[in-house]
Amino acid sequence: MPQLAHSLDLNRLRAFLAVAEEGSITLAAGRLGVAQPALSSSIKRLETDLGVALFERLPRGMSLTRYGRTLLPQVYDLFGRLAAMRDTLKDMETEPSGEVSIGLPPSASVVLTRPLLRVLTEEFPKVSLRLVEAMSGYLYDWVEAGELDMAITFNGLDTDTVLSRPMFREEMMLCGATDAMRDLPSPFPVERIAELPLIVTSARHTLRSNLQRQIEALGHTLNIRLEIDAGQQLVRMVSGGEGYGVFAPSAFVSELKAGQVQIVPLEPRYKRTVCLTYHRRKHADWVHEVIRARLEALIHELLGSGEWPAG
Repeated sequence: MPQLAHSLDLNRLRAFLAVAEEGSITLAAGRLGVAQPALSSSIKRLETDLGVALFERLPRGMSLTRYGRTLLPQVYDLFGRLAAMRDTLKDMETEPSGEVSIGLPPSASVVLTRPLLRVLTEEFPKVSLRLVEAMSGYLYDWVEAGELDMAITFNGLDTDTVLSRPMFREEMMLCGATDAMRDLPSPFPVERIAELPLIVTSARHTLRSNLQRQIEALGHTLNIRLEIDAGQQLVRMVSGGEGYGVFAPSAFVSELKAGQVQIVPLEPRYKRTVCLTYHRRKHADWVHEVIRARLEALIHELLGSGEWPAG
Protein backbone atom coordinates (compact mmCIF):
# COMPACT_ATOMS: atom_id res chain seq x y z
CA MET A 1 0.00 0.00 0.00
CA PRO A 2 2.79 2.56 0.79
CA GLN A 3 4.34 1.69 -2.57
CA LEU A 4 0.98 2.36 -4.30
CA ALA A 5 0.62 5.73 -2.56
CA HIS A 6 4.04 6.80 -3.83
CA SER A 7 3.36 5.54 -7.36
CA LEU A 8 0.10 7.46 -7.83
CA ASP A 9 0.67 10.60 -9.87
CA LEU A 10 -1.63 13.62 -9.59
CA ASN A 11 -1.31 14.26 -13.32
CA ARG A 12 -2.62 10.76 -14.01
CA LEU A 13 -5.52 11.39 -11.67
CA ARG A 14 -6.23 14.66 -13.49
CA ALA A 15 -6.18 12.72 -16.74
CA PHE A 16 -8.62 10.19 -15.28
CA LEU A 17 -10.95 12.99 -14.17
CA ALA A 18 -10.90 14.69 -17.58
CA VAL A 19 -11.66 11.48 -19.48
CA ALA A 20 -14.39 10.53 -16.99
CA GLU A 21 -16.09 13.92 -17.41
CA GLU A 22 -15.65 14.21 -21.17
CA GLY A 23 -16.27 10.53 -22.01
CA SER A 24 -13.64 10.76 -24.73
CA ILE A 25 -9.85 10.71 -25.03
CA THR A 26 -10.05 13.26 -27.85
CA LEU A 27 -12.16 15.76 -25.90
CA ALA A 28 -10.18 15.25 -22.70
CA ALA A 29 -6.87 15.76 -24.53
CA GLY A 30 -8.18 19.01 -25.99
CA ARG A 31 -9.30 20.18 -22.59
CA LEU A 32 -5.96 19.37 -20.95
CA GLY A 33 -3.87 20.60 -23.88
CA VAL A 34 -1.96 17.33 -24.28
CA ALA A 35 -1.48 14.85 -27.09
CA GLN A 36 -3.95 11.96 -27.28
CA PRO A 37 -1.25 9.24 -27.13
CA ALA A 38 0.23 10.82 -23.99
CA LEU A 39 -3.19 10.96 -22.36
CA SER A 40 -3.94 7.33 -23.27
CA SER A 41 -0.59 6.35 -21.79
CA SER A 42 -1.37 8.17 -18.54
CA ILE A 43 -4.67 6.33 -18.21
CA LYS A 44 -3.03 2.94 -18.88
CA ARG A 45 -0.31 3.65 -16.30
CA LEU A 46 -2.92 4.60 -13.71
CA GLU A 47 -4.82 1.38 -14.41
CA THR A 48 -1.56 -0.54 -14.04
CA ASP A 49 -0.83 1.21 -10.72
CA LEU A 50 -4.26 0.30 -9.39
CA GLY A 51 -4.45 -3.15 -10.95
CA VAL A 52 -7.93 -2.63 -12.39
CA ALA A 53 -9.52 -1.35 -15.60
CA LEU A 54 -11.07 2.06 -15.01
CA PHE A 55 -12.65 2.50 -18.45
CA GLU A 56 -14.40 0.46 -21.09
CA ARG A 57 -13.05 1.38 -24.51
CA LEU A 58 -16.06 1.88 -26.77
CA PRO A 59 -16.22 2.59 -30.52
CA ARG A 60 -17.25 6.17 -29.71
CA GLY A 61 -15.67 7.14 -26.46
CA MET A 62 -14.83 5.86 -22.99
CA SER A 63 -17.21 4.66 -20.29
CA LEU A 64 -16.35 4.16 -16.62
CA THR A 65 -16.23 0.60 -15.28
CA ARG A 66 -17.52 -0.13 -11.78
CA TYR A 67 -13.97 0.45 -10.54
CA GLY A 68 -13.87 3.81 -12.28
CA ARG A 69 -17.26 4.83 -10.84
CA THR A 70 -15.98 3.95 -7.37
CA LEU A 71 -12.78 5.93 -7.87
CA LEU A 72 -14.40 9.06 -9.34
CA PRO A 73 -15.93 10.56 -6.14
CA GLN A 74 -12.70 9.82 -4.25
CA VAL A 75 -10.67 11.72 -6.84
CA TYR A 76 -13.10 14.65 -6.58
CA ASP A 77 -12.63 14.60 -2.81
CA LEU A 78 -8.84 14.41 -3.14
CA PHE A 79 -8.58 17.41 -5.46
CA GLY A 80 -11.11 19.29 -3.36
CA ARG A 81 -8.98 18.74 -0.26
CA LEU A 82 -5.82 19.76 -2.07
CA ALA A 83 -7.48 22.95 -3.27
CA ALA A 84 -8.84 23.61 0.21
CA MET A 85 -5.40 23.09 1.74
CA ARG A 86 -3.89 25.60 -0.66
CA ASP A 87 -6.69 28.13 -0.18
CA THR A 88 -6.72 27.78 3.59
CA LEU A 89 -3.01 28.51 3.84
CA LYS A 90 -3.34 31.42 1.43
CA ASP A 91 -6.50 32.91 2.92
CA MET A 92 -6.19 32.18 6.65
CA GLU A 93 -5.86 35.88 7.44
CA THR A 94 -8.18 37.20 4.73
CA GLU A 95 -11.93 37.45 4.28
CA PRO A 96 -13.80 35.01 2.04
CA SER A 97 -13.83 36.33 -1.52
CA GLY A 98 -14.64 35.26 -5.06
CA GLU A 99 -17.80 34.35 -6.95
CA VAL A 100 -20.48 32.05 -5.54
CA SER A 101 -23.65 31.02 -7.38
CA ILE A 102 -26.68 29.69 -5.48
CA GLY A 103 -29.81 28.17 -6.99
CA LEU A 104 -33.18 28.60 -5.29
CA PRO A 105 -36.45 26.89 -6.26
CA PRO A 106 -39.47 29.25 -6.34
CA SER A 107 -40.99 28.18 -3.00
CA ALA A 108 -37.65 28.72 -1.24
CA SER A 109 -36.93 31.94 -3.10
CA VAL A 110 -40.10 33.54 -1.73
CA VAL A 111 -38.88 33.33 1.88
CA LEU A 112 -35.10 33.15 1.43
CA THR A 113 -33.97 35.64 -1.23
CA ARG A 114 -34.18 38.88 0.75
CA PRO A 115 -32.65 37.66 4.05
CA LEU A 116 -29.99 35.67 2.17
CA LEU A 117 -28.86 38.68 0.16
CA ARG A 118 -28.82 40.86 3.28
CA VAL A 119 -26.85 38.39 5.41
CA LEU A 120 -24.28 37.41 2.79
CA THR A 121 -23.60 40.95 1.57
CA GLU A 122 -23.21 42.20 5.16
CA GLU A 123 -21.06 39.33 6.43
CA PHE A 124 -19.08 38.54 3.27
CA PRO A 125 -18.69 41.84 1.37
CA LYS A 126 -15.89 40.45 -0.83
CA VAL A 127 -18.00 37.57 -2.13
CA SER A 128 -19.74 38.25 -5.43
CA LEU A 129 -23.10 36.50 -5.18
CA ARG A 130 -25.25 35.24 -8.05
CA LEU A 131 -28.73 33.90 -7.28
CA VAL A 132 -30.61 31.78 -9.83
CA GLU A 133 -34.28 30.84 -9.49
CA ALA A 134 -35.59 27.73 -11.24
CA MET A 135 -37.44 24.50 -10.53
CA SER A 136 -35.56 22.07 -8.30
CA GLY A 137 -34.93 19.50 -11.03
CA TYR A 138 -33.22 22.06 -13.24
CA LEU A 139 -31.10 23.36 -10.34
CA TYR A 140 -29.89 19.86 -9.53
CA ASP A 141 -28.82 19.32 -13.14
CA TRP A 142 -26.99 22.66 -13.22
CA VAL A 143 -25.06 21.84 -10.03
CA GLU A 144 -24.13 18.47 -11.51
CA ALA A 145 -22.95 20.18 -14.71
CA GLY A 146 -20.86 22.67 -12.71
CA GLU A 147 -22.97 25.66 -13.78
CA LEU A 148 -24.03 26.38 -10.17
CA ASP A 149 -21.94 26.06 -7.02
CA MET A 150 -24.81 25.02 -4.77
CA ALA A 151 -28.61 24.90 -4.71
CA ILE A 152 -31.60 24.17 -2.54
CA THR A 153 -33.19 21.03 -3.99
CA PHE A 154 -35.92 18.61 -3.01
CA ASN A 155 -35.30 14.92 -2.38
CA GLY A 156 -31.77 15.32 -3.76
CA LEU A 157 -29.58 12.24 -4.14
CA ASP A 158 -25.84 11.72 -3.84
CA THR A 159 -24.14 10.74 -7.11
CA ASP A 160 -20.57 10.34 -8.33
CA THR A 161 -20.41 14.10 -8.84
CA VAL A 162 -22.99 15.64 -6.48
CA LEU A 163 -23.60 15.67 -2.72
CA SER A 164 -27.06 16.45 -1.30
CA ARG A 165 -27.20 17.16 2.44
CA PRO A 166 -30.71 16.82 3.94
CA MET A 167 -31.70 19.83 6.08
CA PHE A 168 -35.36 19.34 7.04
CA ARG A 169 -38.68 17.82 6.00
CA GLU A 170 -41.32 20.08 4.47
CA GLU A 171 -45.02 19.24 4.27
CA MET A 172 -46.85 19.52 0.96
CA MET A 173 -50.43 20.75 1.21
CA LEU A 174 -53.45 21.16 -1.01
CA CYS A 175 -53.62 24.82 -2.08
CA GLY A 176 -56.43 26.73 -3.73
CA ALA A 177 -58.19 30.07 -3.97
CA THR A 178 -60.05 30.82 -0.72
CA ASP A 179 -63.55 30.53 -2.23
CA ALA A 180 -62.73 27.21 -3.89
CA MET A 181 -61.37 25.70 -0.66
CA ARG A 182 -64.28 26.51 1.69
CA ASP A 183 -66.20 23.22 1.37
CA LEU A 184 -63.20 20.88 1.21
CA PRO A 185 -62.43 18.62 4.18
CA SER A 186 -59.27 19.05 6.24
CA PRO A 187 -57.24 16.93 6.06
CA PHE A 188 -58.02 16.20 2.42
CA PRO A 189 -57.86 12.49 1.42
CA VAL A 190 -55.09 11.89 -1.13
CA GLU A 191 -57.29 9.55 -3.15
CA ARG A 192 -59.73 12.42 -3.82
CA ILE A 193 -57.08 14.63 -5.47
CA ALA A 194 -58.05 13.00 -8.77
CA GLU A 195 -61.42 14.79 -8.49
CA LEU A 196 -59.82 18.25 -8.62
CA PRO A 197 -58.55 20.21 -11.65
CA LEU A 198 -54.83 20.50 -10.90
CA ILE A 199 -52.09 22.94 -11.79
CA VAL A 200 -48.80 21.04 -11.78
CA THR A 201 -45.16 21.16 -12.83
CA SER A 202 -43.87 18.97 -15.64
CA ALA A 203 -43.33 15.27 -14.95
CA ARG A 204 -39.53 15.60 -14.72
CA HIS A 205 -39.88 17.20 -11.26
CA THR A 206 -40.18 14.93 -8.21
CA LEU A 207 -43.14 16.74 -6.67
CA ARG A 208 -45.29 15.96 -9.71
CA SER A 209 -43.89 12.48 -10.42
CA ASN A 210 -44.20 11.32 -6.78
CA LEU A 211 -47.79 12.56 -6.54
CA GLN A 212 -48.67 10.96 -9.86
CA ARG A 213 -47.26 7.58 -8.78
CA GLN A 214 -49.17 7.77 -5.50
CA ILE A 215 -52.48 8.53 -7.22
CA GLU A 216 -51.97 5.88 -9.90
CA ALA A 217 -51.19 3.30 -7.21
CA LEU A 218 -54.68 3.99 -5.84
CA GLY A 219 -56.16 3.31 -9.29
CA HIS A 220 -56.80 6.94 -10.23
CA THR A 221 -55.44 9.42 -12.76
CA LEU A 222 -54.52 13.04 -12.08
CA ASN A 223 -56.90 15.59 -13.60
CA ILE A 224 -54.27 17.99 -14.98
CA ARG A 225 -55.66 21.32 -16.11
CA LEU A 226 -52.39 23.26 -16.52
CA GLU A 227 -48.73 22.21 -16.61
CA ILE A 228 -46.36 25.07 -15.78
CA ASP A 229 -42.64 25.12 -14.96
CA ALA A 230 -42.64 28.71 -13.69
CA GLY A 231 -43.06 29.34 -9.99
CA GLN A 232 -44.69 32.78 -10.07
CA GLN A 233 -47.18 31.69 -12.72
CA LEU A 234 -48.09 28.58 -10.73
CA VAL A 235 -48.83 30.73 -7.70
CA ARG A 236 -50.76 33.25 -9.81
CA MET A 237 -52.94 30.59 -11.44
CA VAL A 238 -53.77 28.84 -8.15
CA SER A 239 -54.45 32.18 -6.40
CA GLY A 240 -56.72 33.23 -9.27
CA GLY A 241 -58.89 30.13 -8.91
CA GLU A 242 -57.77 28.46 -12.15
CA GLY A 243 -57.19 25.16 -10.34
CA TYR A 244 -55.73 23.50 -7.27
CA GLY A 245 -52.16 22.54 -6.49
CA VAL A 246 -50.11 20.45 -4.09
CA PHE A 247 -47.30 22.71 -3.02
CA ALA A 248 -45.28 23.90 -0.04
CA PRO A 249 -46.93 26.62 2.09
CA SER A 250 -43.77 28.75 1.65
CA ALA A 251 -44.71 29.30 -2.01
CA PHE A 252 -47.88 31.14 -0.93
CA VAL A 253 -46.68 33.18 2.07
CA SER A 254 -47.94 36.53 0.70
CA GLU A 255 -51.18 35.09 -0.69
CA LEU A 256 -51.97 33.33 2.62
CA LYS A 257 -51.44 36.57 4.56
CA ALA A 258 -53.68 38.43 2.11
CA GLY A 259 -56.43 35.80 2.43
CA GLN A 260 -56.32 34.99 -1.28
CA VAL A 261 -55.37 31.34 -0.74
CA GLN A 262 -56.14 28.62 1.76
CA ILE A 263 -54.24 25.40 2.40
CA VAL A 264 -55.18 22.09 4.00
CA PRO A 265 -52.99 19.10 4.84
CA LEU A 266 -53.32 15.82 2.99
CA GLU A 267 -54.20 12.47 4.50
CA PRO A 268 -51.88 10.61 4.64
CA ARG A 269 -49.32 13.39 5.17
CA TYR A 270 -47.16 14.14 2.15
CA LYS A 271 -43.65 15.47 2.84
CA ARG A 272 -40.42 16.09 0.94
CA THR A 273 -36.82 16.49 2.04
CA VAL A 274 -35.21 19.89 1.53
CA CYS A 275 -31.52 19.48 0.69
CA LEU A 276 -28.43 21.59 0.18
CA THR A 277 -26.86 20.24 -3.01
CA TYR A 278 -23.35 20.98 -4.27
CA HIS A 279 -20.66 19.51 -6.51
CA ARG A 280 -18.08 17.20 -4.94
CA ARG A 281 -15.33 19.40 -6.36
CA LYS A 282 -16.60 22.18 -4.06
CA HIS A 283 -16.88 19.95 -0.98
CA ALA A 284 -13.69 21.12 0.74
CA ASP A 285 -13.43 24.57 -0.86
CA TRP A 286 -12.93 26.99 2.04
CA VAL A 287 -15.11 29.84 0.75
CA HIS A 288 -17.91 27.51 -0.32
CA GLU A 289 -17.84 25.74 3.04
CA VAL A 290 -18.29 29.09 4.81
CA ILE A 291 -21.17 30.13 2.53
CA ARG A 292 -22.89 26.73 2.81
CA ALA A 293 -22.67 26.83 6.60
CA ARG A 294 -24.14 30.36 6.75
CA LEU A 295 -26.88 29.49 4.26
CA GLU A 296 -27.89 26.44 6.29
CA ALA A 297 -27.82 28.41 9.56
CA LEU A 298 -30.03 31.12 8.01
CA ILE A 299 -32.55 28.53 6.83
CA HIS A 300 -32.84 27.10 10.34
CA GLU A 301 -33.28 30.64 11.71
CA LEU A 302 -36.18 31.20 9.29
CA LEU A 303 -37.72 27.85 10.24
CA GLY A 304 -37.43 28.70 13.94
CA SER A 305 -39.08 32.11 13.49
CA GLY A 306 -41.89 30.69 11.34
CA GLU A 307 -40.92 32.86 8.37
CA TRP A 308 -40.35 29.63 6.43
CA PRO A 309 -43.52 27.63 7.15
CA ALA A 310 -42.62 23.96 6.83
CA GLY A 311 -45.92 22.49 7.93
